[in-house]
Amino acid sequence: MNLIGENGNFTIISGYFNNSSLNTTLAGDEPHTVFVPKDDAFKNVSESTLEALMKDPAALEQMLLYHVTNGTLMAENLANVSNITTLQGSELPVNVTDERTFVGEAEVLQANLTADNGVVHVIDAVLIPPKAPSEEKDIIETATEDGNFTTLLTAIRAANLTDTLKGEGPYTVFTPTDEAFNALPNGTIESLLNDTDTLTKILLYHVASERLMAEDVVNITNIKTLQGSDIPVNVTEEGVFVGDAQIIMKDVNASNGVIHAIDVVLIPPEPAPEQNLTVLYNDTVNLTEENVKFRNASLNYTIANLTDFGALYATGLDFNAALAQNMTGNVTNMTNVPFVFKSIEGVENNNTTGEMWFVYINGEPAKEYFGINPVSYGDKLNFWYTTGKSGEALIENATYVINITIAEMMAKDTIIEAAQNQTRLATFVNATETANLTETLNGTEPYTVFIPSNEAFNELPVETRNKLMNNTTLLRNVLSYHVLSGKYVRKQLASMNTVNNIQGDALQIKMVGENITIQNAIVTQIIVVNNGVICIIDKVLIPPDSGLLSDGNQTDGNQTDGNQTDGNQTDGNQTDGNQTEDQAGNWYFFSIPFKANNTSVDYLLSDVNYTSLIYYNASTRLFEDVSNIEPLKGYWINVPNGTEFNASEQFASVEKKQVTVPPSLQTYPGWNALGSPVNETISAEIAFTTIDSSYTKIVGPWVSGNNTTGHYQYVGYNGFNGTLGENQLGTEEFEVKPYEGYWVFVKEENLYA
Repeated sequence: MNLIGENGNFTIISGYFNNSSLNTTLAGDEPHTVFVPKDDAFKNVSESTLEALMKDPAALEQMLLYHVTNGTLMAENLANVSNITTLQGSELPVNVTDERTFVGEAEVLQANLTADNGVVHVIDAVLIPPKAPSEEKDIIETATEDGNFTTLLTAIRAANLTDTLKGEGPYTVFTPTDEAFNALPNGTIESLLNDTDTLTKILLYHVASERLMAEDVVNITNIKTLQGSDIPVNVTEEGVFVGDAQIIMKDVNASNGVIHAIDVVLIPPEPAPEQNLTVLYNDTVNLTEENVKFRNASLNYTIANLTDFGALYATGLDFNAALAQNMTGNVTNMTNVPFVFKSIEGVENNNTTGEMWFVYINGEPAKEYFGINPVSYGDKLNFWYTTGKSGEALIENATYVINITIAEMMAKDTIIEAAQNQTRLATFVNATETANLTETLNGTEPYTVFIPSNEAFNELPVETRNKLMNNTTLLRNVLSYHVLSGKYVRKQLASMNTVNNIQGDALQIKMVGENITIQNAIVTQIIVVNNGVICIIDKVLIPPDSGLLSDGNQTDGNQTDGNQTDGNQTDGNQTDGNQTEDQAGNWYFFSIPFKANNTSVDYLLSDVNYTSLIYYNASTRLFEDVSNIEPLKGYWINVPNGTEFNASEQFASVEKKQVTVPPSLQTYPGWNALGSPVNETISAEIAFTTIDSSYTKIVGPWVSGNNTTGHYQYVGYNGFNGTLGENQLGTEEFEVKPYEGYWVFVKEENLYA
C-alpha cells in the first residue's frame, strides 16, 4: 500500500483502496500482484459508471478486487499465462505480444514495481469485472420479459398451458408476436379465448417437445408438435419459414427450452374428412431386384434395378378389381378398371367409364407419372379407387384403398459389383483394386461412395493421374475421400449441408436446382446397392492435404495446391469471377504478423511487380481483391515467372503501428486463410489457442514452384500429438511461421486473436 499511496499518479485508486477491505490485505505480509490504473485512466470511465460505483460500495469493492491476485507475478511470469484468477473470483485474460502486455482491455505501461509484499504493474485503463451470469428464466418468464408476446401469454393462460411451459421441458416454442395476432381477422382472438379446445390445439401447434436451435431447424423438413401435426420447414433466400410463418428472431434461450419469434399465427391442418372407405389391401413389402410378390397376388412385380427414384423398368403387376379381391378375399363392387404399376412409365388408368385410381405417396398426391416421384424405404403408397359423380371422379368420393408400405429397397449387387456393371465407372473399379479397397467396398458394412465417371478421371491433369497410379498410398487416400460410412439416399443427402467421409473430412453438400452437388461435383445418378449407395459424380474430389492438382473447378472449402475457386485451392489458379483461369506466374501465400502504420497495398507493395493479389473471405466463400493488408489474414499474390516474393524481406522495414488492443479476426465455418499472430515461429497449438475449440485442421505453408505449381508442406490435426505421417503432424509439432499463410478449417464461428 505504501508503494501505491506514495506515487502521485495513483491518487484515485489509492483512495479507493484505503476505504476498502484491501487496505488491510495489501498492507499484510502475504504477497500480491496489483494492476494499478493511473489517474488518467479514470477519465475514460463513463460518469454514470463512476457514479454507480460510488453509490454501491459492494460493486466498488468487486472492481478493486478484480485488480488484485495472490502471489507475485513478474512481467516474465505474465508471458507464460493466459488467465489470472483475481481476488474478485473472475478470470483476468492476459495477452503478451512481441513488445506489449495486456491484461483485459488494459495495457501494462510500467512493469515490476516491487514492494516487500508483492509487485505493482501500472496499467492504462480501469478493469471492470465481467457481470455474473443471471439465472436463466423459463419460457414464460422469458417471453414476459421480452414484452412483444402479451397476446400469446394471455392465450396461454386462457388455455391453462402456463404450468406446462414453465415445466421441465425442454420445449421449442414458435412464438407469434403481438403484431402477428393483430393481423388475424377481427373477432378471431376473442372467439378463440372463448373456445379453449380450439385455442389449445392452435397453441400446441406452436410447441415441439425438444430444444431445436436455429441450426437444427434448418436441417430438418418437418417438426412434430405437441398438437400432433407436423410443421413443415422451408429455408429460402428470404429466410427460414415454419409453415406460413417466417422466423424473425431466433435462439432466445430459456432454462427449459428455446424461443423463436414468428410473424404469423400458425393454424394446424384440418383432419381429413371421414369416408365410407373399405381397405382392400394393407401390406408391407420389400422392393428387391428381380421378383417381388405381393401377398396373395398371382403375378410377380419384376424390378431391373433400383435408384432413389424408385424401381426402374418395373413391370408385371396390374392392379384391378379382380386382383384386389384375390389378394384380400374381399368381394368388391369395383368396376374392373385396371392400372399398371410401372414406376418410370407411371400409372396408367382406363377412365373411360368415370372410374379413377388416385396415387398418393406419404399423404401427398403423386405427380402425373409415378416414376418421377421419389420412392424409398419407409414410404407409404396409397391407391384410392373412386367412381365418377357427374362425370368426374374425385378422391373425396373414394370407396376403396390399397395401402402399401415400402419396408426396404434391396439390391443383389455390392458396390463394386454394381460399379463393374457400369462401363463408365471402369477407371474407379481398376483404381480400387490397385488401392486394395475392393474387399472393403464389397463387405457387409454399408457405405455411400461418390464415384467419379471415367470422364471425370480423364479431366484431371496428366501429372495428377500419373501420381495417383504410381503411389498406392496416395491413391487410397484420394479414393477414401469419396467414401462415407453409412447409407445415404437422395432424400437424406438433399436435407444435409455437410457430411463427414471415413477420413473425418467435412464435405459440403448443396442443392442446385434439382441436382445434388458435393464439393461442387454434380451427382448425375444414384444407385441403391446391397451394401450401400453409389452416387456417380462428374468430378474427382481432391483432398486438401494431398498436394495434387485438380481440374480447378471444385469449390466451397477444399484446398489442395493453391487454386482458389470459391473456397477451393488446387493448382494456383483463381476463378472466382475476378481472376482468370490458368493465370501464368508463381503464387505465394503470405501474411503480415503486425499492424502496419500504413496498411494500403499501394504503399506496402509499391516496389513489387505482381499480377494479382487476393484474399479468401470465409464469410462469403469468395476470393476478393485486396486494397489493405491486415494482420492475421493469409493473402495470395501472383508474380511473373522468373521473379520471387519474400514477405519477411518485403515487410522487414515497415513501420509498426502502436495498438492498444491486439488485432482480432472473425473466423467462419469452413476454410479460413490465416496468418500467425506473432512475429516468431510458434506451434499451431499456441498460435491458434483462441480458436482451439473450433478448428480441426491446418494446412501449410505453401511452397511455391515454377509457373503456378507448388505444394503444401504439412497438414496439422488439432487434438493430435507428434508425427502422424510423412507430412502429417499434431498441432504441438506443426510450426506456424510469421509471414506465411495457412488454411485453417473451422467448425463454428469464433474470434481469432
